[in-house]
Amino acid sequence: MYFRYIEKNSLDNIMLQVFFIDDDKPTTIVNKRLAKRSELFDRIEVFNNSAKAFEYLLEHKENTENLPDLIFLDVNMPAFNGWEFLEAFQKNNFKKEIRIVMLSTSDSNKVVGKEDISHMLSHYETKPLTIEKIKNHAAKII
Repeated sequence: MYFRYIEKNSLDNIMLQVFFIDDDKPTTIVNKRLAKRSELFDRIEVFNNSAKAFEYLLEHKENTENLPDLIFLDVNMPAFNGWEFLEAFQKNNFKKEIRIVMLSTSDSNKVVGKEDISHMLSHYETKPLTIEKIKNHAAKII
Protein backbone atom coordinates (compact mmCIF):
# COMPACT_ATOMS: atom_id res chain seq x y z
CA MET A 1 0.00 0.00 0.00
CA TYR A 2 1.29 3.48 -0.88
CA PHE A 3 0.94 6.35 1.55
CA ARG A 4 1.80 9.91 0.66
CA TYR A 5 3.57 11.52 3.56
CA ILE A 6 3.52 15.29 3.92
CA GLU A 7 5.44 16.79 6.76
CA LYS A 8 3.04 19.01 8.71
CA ASN A 9 5.28 22.07 8.79
CA SER A 10 6.62 21.66 5.26
CA LEU A 11 5.18 24.10 2.77
CA ASP A 12 8.08 23.80 0.33
CA ASN A 13 7.31 24.21 -3.37
CA ILE A 14 3.78 25.42 -2.69
CA MET A 15 3.14 28.86 -4.08
CA LEU A 16 -0.04 30.73 -3.27
CA GLN A 17 -1.61 34.09 -4.00
CA VAL A 18 -2.47 36.43 -1.15
CA PHE A 19 -4.30 39.77 -1.03
CA PHE A 20 -4.04 42.23 1.86
CA ILE A 21 -6.98 44.63 2.05
CA ASP A 22 -6.41 47.37 4.59
CA ASP A 23 -6.69 51.16 4.41
CA ASP A 24 -3.68 51.62 6.72
CA LYS A 25 -0.68 51.90 4.37
CA PRO A 26 2.05 51.26 6.98
CA THR A 27 0.25 48.06 8.02
CA THR A 28 0.05 46.84 4.44
CA ILE A 29 3.75 47.56 3.90
CA VAL A 30 4.64 45.46 6.95
CA ASN A 31 2.22 42.67 5.99
CA LYS A 32 3.60 42.53 2.45
CA ARG A 33 7.15 42.22 3.81
CA LEU A 34 6.08 39.43 6.17
CA ALA A 35 4.40 37.57 3.31
CA LYS A 36 7.56 37.89 1.19
CA ARG A 37 9.70 36.61 4.07
CA SER A 38 7.40 33.61 4.49
CA GLU A 39 8.39 32.51 0.94
CA LEU A 40 4.94 30.95 0.43
CA PHE A 41 3.48 33.34 -2.10
CA ASP A 42 4.26 33.85 -5.74
CA ARG A 43 1.85 36.78 -5.84
CA ILE A 44 1.23 39.35 -3.13
CA GLU A 45 -1.26 42.15 -3.80
CA VAL A 46 -2.12 45.08 -1.56
CA PHE A 47 -5.34 47.07 -1.77
CA ASN A 48 -5.80 50.18 0.39
CA ASN A 49 -9.39 50.47 -0.79
CA SER A 50 -11.75 47.58 -0.19
CA ALA A 51 -14.18 48.66 -2.93
CA LYS A 52 -11.37 48.55 -5.51
CA ALA A 53 -10.29 45.14 -4.23
CA PHE A 54 -13.84 43.87 -4.60
CA GLU A 55 -14.08 45.35 -8.11
CA TYR A 56 -10.91 43.43 -9.01
CA LEU A 57 -12.38 40.19 -7.68
CA LEU A 58 -15.58 40.68 -9.65
CA GLU A 59 -13.68 41.41 -12.86
CA HIS A 60 -11.71 38.17 -12.45
CA LYS A 61 -14.27 35.89 -10.78
CA GLU A 62 -14.27 33.48 -13.73
CA ASN A 63 -10.47 33.33 -14.05
CA THR A 64 -9.02 31.34 -11.16
CA GLU A 65 -5.44 32.24 -12.09
CA ASN A 66 -6.12 35.87 -11.15
CA LEU A 67 -7.92 35.15 -7.90
CA PRO A 68 -6.17 34.88 -4.54
CA ASP A 69 -6.08 31.78 -2.41
CA LEU A 70 -6.10 33.85 0.76
CA ILE A 71 -7.34 37.34 1.69
CA PHE A 72 -6.43 39.18 4.86
CA LEU A 73 -9.25 41.72 5.26
CA ASP A 74 -9.30 44.61 7.71
CA VAL A 75 -12.65 44.99 9.44
CA ASN A 76 -12.49 48.77 10.03
CA MET A 77 -12.24 50.66 6.76
CA PRO A 78 -14.04 53.79 5.59
CA ALA A 79 -16.93 53.60 3.13
CA PHE A 80 -16.84 49.83 2.47
CA ASN A 81 -15.78 48.04 5.66
CA GLY A 82 -14.82 44.41 6.09
CA TRP A 83 -18.33 43.27 6.96
CA GLU A 84 -19.79 45.04 3.91
CA PHE A 85 -17.08 43.42 1.79
CA LEU A 86 -18.11 40.00 3.15
CA GLU A 87 -21.79 40.66 2.45
CA ALA A 88 -21.00 41.55 -1.17
CA PHE A 89 -18.58 38.61 -1.48
CA GLN A 90 -21.28 36.20 -0.27
CA LYS A 91 -23.61 37.25 -3.11
CA ASN A 92 -21.16 36.16 -5.82
CA ASN A 93 -20.00 32.79 -7.04
CA PHE A 94 -16.26 32.74 -7.52
CA LYS A 95 -14.72 29.89 -9.52
CA LYS A 96 -12.09 29.44 -6.84
CA GLU A 97 -12.39 28.87 -3.11
CA ILE A 98 -10.94 31.93 -1.40
CA ARG A 99 -10.16 31.86 2.30
CA ILE A 100 -10.81 35.14 4.10
CA VAL A 101 -9.18 36.07 7.37
CA MET A 102 -10.72 39.12 9.05
CA LEU A 103 -8.22 41.40 10.77
CA SER A 104 -8.84 43.81 13.62
CA THR A 105 -6.85 45.58 16.29
CA SER A 106 -9.15 44.16 18.97
CA ASP A 107 -11.44 41.25 19.72
CA SER A 108 -14.37 43.64 20.23
CA ASN A 109 -15.45 43.51 16.56
CA LYS A 110 -15.63 39.74 16.59
CA VAL A 111 -18.66 38.26 14.84
CA VAL A 112 -21.25 39.79 17.27
CA GLY A 113 -24.38 40.54 15.28
CA LYS A 114 -22.80 39.22 12.08
CA GLU A 115 -23.75 35.56 12.35
CA ASP A 116 -25.46 35.68 8.94
CA ILE A 117 -22.15 36.33 7.15
CA SER A 118 -19.54 35.17 9.67
CA HIS A 119 -19.61 31.70 8.09
CA MET A 120 -17.76 33.27 5.13
CA LEU A 121 -14.73 33.83 7.36
CA SER A 122 -11.97 31.28 7.60
CA HIS A 123 -10.73 32.93 10.75
CA TYR A 124 -10.80 36.13 12.80
CA GLU A 125 -7.32 37.38 13.67
CA THR A 126 -6.10 40.26 15.83
CA LYS A 127 -3.40 42.54 14.50
CA PRO A 128 -0.49 42.65 14.11
CA LEU A 129 0.14 39.79 11.73
CA THR A 130 3.30 37.74 12.14
CA ILE A 131 5.05 35.33 9.80
CA GLU A 132 3.76 32.48 11.97
CA LYS A 133 0.15 33.67 11.67
CA ILE A 134 0.50 34.03 7.90
CA LYS A 135 2.05 30.56 7.60
CA ASN A 136 -0.66 29.02 9.76
CA HIS A 137 -3.41 30.44 7.54
CA ALA A 138 -1.57 29.42 4.37
CA ALA A 139 -1.16 25.88 5.71
CA LYS A 140 -4.95 25.55 6.02
CA ILE A 141 -5.31 26.00 2.27
CA ILE A 142 -3.19 23.03 1.35
